[in-house]
Amino acid sequence: MPEVSIRRMFNYNGRGRPRGRSNSYEGFLKSIVSIARKYDLEPDQLFEAFVEAWSNKLSQYGILTISCRVVNHDSATFLITNEENVVSQFPITLDVLKEPEYYKNQLHYFSEFNYRNKNQDNKIKNISELRYGMKGIDIKAKVIEIPPGINVLTRFGTTAYVSNVKIADESGSIRLSLWNNQVDSVHVGDEIELRACYIFRYRGEPQLRLGRKGTLTTINEKEPNSLKK
Repeated sequence: MPEVSIRRMFNYNGRGRPRGRSNSYEGFLKSIVSIARKYDLEPDQLFEAFVEAWSNKLSQYGILTISCRVVNHDSATFLITNEENVVSQFPITLDVLKEPEYYKNQLHYFSEFNYRNKNQDNKIKNISELRYGMKGIDIKAKVIEIPPGINVLTRFGTTAYVSNVKIADESGSIRLSLWNNQVDSVHVGDEIELRACYIFRYRGEPQLRLGRKGTLTTINEKEPNSLKK
C-alpha cells in the first residue's frame, strides 16, 4: 500500500495528526512494532516502557531493558537491550513522549496494517511455559481457588469488582485476574479454556489476564455447592 494510504489510515474519524507535527514518528512506530513482534510483546505496552524510561532513565518490559541515553531540546535517544545484547537504538521526539495516548492509538492501527496477515501460533500452552510479556496465549486449566473479590477504582473513574482467581494444570499454577461478571461465571473445580491472554506483572508476580479480544469458556462446569440438591 502506498505511503499516503497509511497516513490516511492514521487520520481515521477525521482526527488527523495534530497541527505542526512531522511524519518522522512513522519510523519509531515501525521500530516499536518490529521489536514487539520479534519478542512476542504488546506494542502499546512496549511504548509505555519508553515513556517510563524517559521519566526514570530506565524501564523493563518482558526480557527487554529500555535505557534513555540522551535527551536534548527536541528528542530522547533510547537503547534497547536483551541482557547484554543490543537490540536497537533510536530517537523519539519529545512531542511524541508527551502525548503517549495519541501515539499509542496510531501504533495500534500501524500494527494492524503491517501484521494483519501474520499467522500466530495459538497452540495451548502449559502454565509452566508462561513468562512475563507473553501475549496471545491460549490456556486450558482448572479453577482451584476463588478469593473474595474487592472493589477497585479504574482509571476511568468507575468502580469494578476484581478477583485474582487461581488456576492450575499439570505443570503449575498462576493467578488469573477476573473482573465483574467474569468472577461469577466460574466456580472452584471448573475446567476452563482461555483464549488471547497475556502475562502481566502484579506485585512482582506473573499474572494472567484476558486481552481485548480474549474469551473465557467453561469446558466442564462443576455445579456450585449452593445449587446442589
